[in-house]
Amino acid sequence: MKFEVKKLIRFHHCDPAGIVFYPQFFYLLHEVQEDFLAHIGHPEHEMIARGAGVPIVDMKTGFVGMCRFGDEVSISLGLFRLGASSIGMHYEIHSCSGTTDKGQSLKLHAKAVVVYSQLPHGKALRIPDPLRAALQPYLETPLEDKA
Repeated sequence: MKFEVKKLIRFHHCDPAGIVFYPQFFYLLHEVQEDFLAHIGHPEHEMIARGAGVPIVDMKTGFVGMCRFGDEVSISLGLFRLGASSIGMHYEIHSCSGTTDKGQSLKLHAKAVVVYSQLPHGKALRIPDPLRAALQPYLETPLEDKA
């Protein structure tokens, strides 16, 4: 299962040519991560208040198309790994006015690894069972299939 939200590309996301300035994509991806964690009942701000967080330790991104001011985009997040303390997240941004089978066209894909960590020191912690259970339905590859 994937989590999906729609976002509007706003003026502040864009450069003077009206095209999304590439660092702004990372803000959008983080917003979706926050939306996802709230959706599964573990809002990031509540984790932080308890002294834990999920900072990114690795991200690989492919920029395959441009988004422009006023575009509506669909951003999906699924999980490709659920380790003892790490969570692998896979994102896709599609334009909602594209021409693919789903009526969308891929603009960006990214894979990130976040680590459930003690704040502010960043010591990796075991993902608590309630959070693990909430993440499990979004894991794209079942745990038993992993080597």
